[in-house]
Amino acid sequence: NWYCYGKAVAEQAAWEVAKEKGVDLVVVNPVLVLGPLLQPTINASTIHILKYLTGSAKTYANATQAYVHVRDVALAHILVFEKPSASGRYLCAESSLHRGELVEILAKYFPEYPIPTK
Repeated sequence: NWYCYGKAVAEQAAWEVAKEKGVDLVVVNPVLVLGPLLQPTINASTIHILKYLTGSAKTYANATQAYVHVRDVALAHILVFEKPSASGRYLCAESSLHRGELVEILAKYFPEYPIPTK
């Protein structure tokens, strides 16, 4: 996955620069971020959910995905900034759902949509 690779390479570069410059660095790594959008178009995170509502996904993968709300990600950044002893890397996640659990939740709240059942 080129997206994940790019994120990992960028973080590695940030750690190297921080070490060279003697700067303290704290990293917040959010999982799949959901919540209000800033832009008027759908982003990749929202497409992850939307594909089950539009019928473009006929089945769901036997996989688990971790999620976090964008406001929780913002709060995590504030908390590590305000805590002088914060160091290293922080994984920012609220919950982890199997795709089957996700489609069950979607079917409960949006029964009129063609949500996959397998």
